[in-house]
Amino acid sequence: MKKNQILLVLIFNIISNCFYGQEINAIVKDSLSLEPVPFASIYFKKGKGVITNEEGFFRMQYDSLIPKSDSLFFSCMGYKTIGFPLEQLKDGVVYLPSQSIALNSIVLSNKNIKADEILKAIQKNISAKYELGYTQKKLFFRESGSQKFNKLDVVIKTTSIPEFNQTFWDSTMRMIPKQNEWYTEVLGSWYGSMRNKKQKLVLEKALELEDKKTSAVFENIEKLFDTILKENIKTDSYFKVRTGLLGTKIEANEVVFSSSDSLSIKQKDSLERVNFSKGRKEILSSQFKLFEESQLNLSVLKKASKYLFEIIDYTYLGDTPVYILSFSPKGSADYKGKIYVDAEIMALIRIEYFNIQDVRDINLFGLSFKLNLREAVVQFKKMKSGKYTLEYMEYASGFESGIDRPLVITEKNKIVKGRNKQNQLKMDLKMTNEQYNKFQIVVFETLPITSKKFEELKEIANVLPVNLTQYDPDFWKGYSIIEPNEAIRQFRLKN
Repeated sequence: MKKNQILLVLIFNIISNCFYGQEINAIVKDSLSLEPVPFASIYFKKGKGVITNEEGFFRMQYDSLIPKSDSLFFSCMGYKTIGFPLEQLKDGVVYLPSQSIALNSIVLSNKNIKADEILKAIQKNISAKYELGYTQKKLFFRESGSQKFNKLDVVIKTTSIPEFNQTFWDSTMRMIPKQNEWYTEVLGSWYGSMRNKKQKLVLEKALELEDKKTSAVFENIEKLFDTILKENIKTDSYFKVRTGLLGTKIEANEVVFSSSDSLSIKQKDSLERVNFSKGRKEILSSQFKLFEESQLNLSVLKKASKYLFEIIDYTYLGDTPVYILSFSPKGSADYKGKIYVDAEIMALIRIEYFNIQDVRDINLFGLSFKLNLREAVVQFKKMKSGKYTLEYMEYASGFESGIDRPLVITEKNKIVKGRNKQNQLKMDLKMTNEQYNKFQIVVFETLPITSKKFEELKEIANVLPVNLTQYDPDFWKGYSIIEPNEAIRQFRLKN
């Protein structure tokens, strides 16, 4: 290599180190019990920060131009907020000391306040307590899930389409993977206002841990169905679908055939990016519905009359006094948990709950659905303005579903006079399925923006996830994320 080339490489490395910053990896523990502290906040004075995962681990990227003498702060309810100069964070473990509680400082202005009074106060003056205007939220989003088929059987009674015979269905059922799991992670910015349903998502980087062979199986099955249907049904037909007493009608033009084979490589790539971004946006949109008509849109609070709330403790979040209330069902309600309330301005700053019974259990005419798991954690942090904004959200759900019913699909044609039945497929379908999903969102920084900037922002889908077959701890090197738990760290596809 020539001397000038070597010099250029050295200069490039120096510049890269300056602009891409450095990283801190550590675990936060209770100084007395030595147990990990989950969901602790780690941040600089300017407000940018991360949060520990459920095992107490965190990873934080920072600009290497920040002086080593600058402090990084650690805060969690029930603990003293402490700060360390960056140069002292070397051993990978941070110990948080418990916060001594002076009850008088909390109850001084609310000596005889009751739980129901706190609940009413929480829903007042929402716009004064929370940032509802236009903002840019820099976030990391992780979705994890698994699916398992315990039974998947099809018995063909009659079919007028020879390709849809018993042999076809037997081979198709054998192709479908009986168990699958996946993880998807994205880093980007979420733009919008809590008062406006219109939101925008701009992705920066994405990762997925998923078996592409499994995805290919479903894609191949879809193409096979497409081919058979195209060759056997008429475009002006419609379908009558009946399972026992239940029936519906589907127009033939509502059956979407795969058109990817007719697209160029560039068009396919563009479509994949659009679909990936659209999928992430739909999930995030459903999770960000925290406010509705100037009220906190949380089912436990909206149905507070169904729960018994009790003030059980007091604590601090930094210098902020906090009420801790427990709640449990009065009767048939589903959840049990705790809420944490800023005692000075009566703002909800954290809620955590889990179901103590099946949330939904339906078993009717051979169709079954049991929603047997629903857990959530929502945590807010205070901005420089004094208002709270979302810091962390975790939502997990699990369900079992099944079908044990006859199924009849009949093709009828609109322009055929008289007996207009064209094709018919009769089968007995038996299927039981278990599925689990978990969403985690951590907001590193919330920056106010103008409505004009929001309207001018172009939402361009330019990111596709990098597919890996096992977790790579270096993939997010140089980025702040919420650290994966042990299950994700150990994830690898089976041969």
